[in-house]
Amino acid sequence: MVNQETVHTVAANIADKYDILLTSFNDITQCAKEYFEKRMFADLFNQQQERYRLYGKFVRDVHNKTTELLGENLYNIEYWKAIKKEFSRIIKDKPHKLNSETFYNSITRKVFVDKSFNSDYEFFDYTDYKPMPKYDKEIFDVIECTHFSKVAIKQILQYFKYSVPFEDLDRDAQLIFDEMAPTIIHQKSNLFLDRIEILKPVFYRNRGAFIVGRIFYKNWSMPIVIPLLNEEKGIFVDSVIYIPADISIIFSFTRASFFVYTKYPAQLIDYLKAMLTHKTVGELYDSIGYYRHGKTILYRDLMNYIHNHDDKFIIAPGIKGMVMAVFTLKYYNFVFKIIRDKFEAPKNCTRDFVIKKYEEVEINDRVGRMAYAHLFENLEFPRNLFTHELIKELADSCKETVEFKGDKVLIKHVYIERRMTPLNMYLQNEANPINACRVILDYGFCVKELAAANIFPGDLLLKNFGVTRHGRVIFYDYDEIARVTDLRFRRIPVQSDDDDTRGNTEMITAEANDIFPEEFKAFMAPDGPIGEIFLAEHNEIFDPKYWRDIQKRIAAGEYLSFYAYDQYKRFQSYR
Repeated sequence: MVNQETVHTVAANIADKYDILLTSFNDITQCAKEYFEKRMFADLFNQQQERYRLYGKFVRDVHNKTTELLGENLYNIEYWKAIKKEFSRIIKDKPHKLNSETFYNSITRKVFVDKSFNSDYEFFDYTDYKPMPKYDKEIFDVIECTHFSKVAIKQILQYFKYSVPFEDLDRDAQLIFDEMAPTIIHQKSNLFLDRIEILKPVFYRNRGAFIVGRIFYKNWSMPIVIPLLNEEKGIFVDSVIYIPADISIIFSFTRASFFVYTKYPAQLIDYLKAMLTHKTVGELYDSIGYYRHGKTILYRDLMNYIHNHDDKFIIAPGIKGMVMAVFTLKYYNFVFKIIRDKFEAPKNCTRDFVIKKYEEVEINDRVGRMAYAHLFENLEFPRNLFTHELIKELADSCKETVEFKGDKVLIKHVYIERRMTPLNMYLQNEANPINACRVILDYGFCVKELAAANIFPGDLLLKNFGVTRHGRVIFYDYDEIARVTDLRFRRIPVQSDDDDTRGNTEMITAEANDIFPEEFKAFMAPDGPIGEIFLAEHNEIFDPKYWRDIQKRIAAGEYLSFYAYDQYKRFQSYR
């Protein structure tokens, strides 16, 4: 017999604790404006990590309380069915209802840790994404103007009240107008401005603040993102981004989440989705810090994909990894990564070490160069969805993680990550030499930007980097990453032919944290013209002094700059 008083107490505690969690999340988020004004950029990064850890802390606390309240009924399915029903009643009118359901599921996943997902007592929406019925007035505002002009742009910039003045508001408004006007005029059809919408929340990350909105004409619209920076002379506009593909990169899965305060996350996501139609809803939730709900959406989309397609799981194209078994669905945009039971030489790390590295990436600032991977546990799939080759691969090397139960496959621990083309395969198959040159150069920029963020990839082989649909190079093999400041960058000792004080067989002695950048050239710069182009732009990567200089700057407390848009889009040459 189910005790309704206990059911209500458990459900109310989960709902109330999520409200407190959300308040704490928003309190941290709201500090971003002040930190931007005071140029406390390193402190904002620390707040980013604190905010990320909040969710796990609350889940542990609520799980402990739930265990105490339910006692011997903790695993009673009838109780949990009743708790789900009561919880639905409690949260039905809350603006963050969907996020509350995700939090509830996080508790049930802690309780039923060895079982696969069960919709009888857990929340799962089998329907595809549908926008909220309407936008709340808190989401965006309309700038009153009759035509797109410098005056209208100044209205946008002045809408957000900062305690720091603009360095030169007129200049910045003119720069934005000069950049956008040719594109707008080129539309030719219907240049009657309908309205300009601006999202009320500002998006903060790293050193920047991003104003986001849309410009509406009678028959077409244009998204607009205005990045602001704050330096010694005040706030200034660093660029204007209005091409959807470029805006998509700003909201990429390779970047830390924004600080963006809103009481209506679902409606904010709807607005962003209308701007970025090719961006997944889950990825947009990730981009504003709601990682766990982004994970819920990813799971829903995966289940819907499997239900609606005849696609089978296959071994992912590319060179097989020594640490991870990687598979995918032929037309699916994500890959599945499972840690192998044992690693062949020269890999000498452990399973726990690899898991720890992935946890470090979760909370680090990925500076647009590292893929975010969602961890899933106890996923269950029909066995007939797996090819024979993949079943053999998993059975041979992943016995500790993958269990074959009749017509089911249970995966106990798997990372799901955005699918990319391995860099080595891209360069082999890319027929356009311009694209190949652009990507090999971006490979060097990727390594440099990671270094500036105090991240050394460890294994710099081309196969450990991927190319996104936007042509950006991203690092995705994390088992050997280290802090740049923890390493010693050395030159390879040179022995003269006249030096007979050492034996011919003497080896160079090196500690585990010794790195010899001169060795990178053998595998980072491909043979032929592409390699020559790489060397011309990135030759300093092979000089230990380059890495030592970065160490000195980081040790001095310098918070290095990262831009979510190409350098050539910046207005810096006009300043």
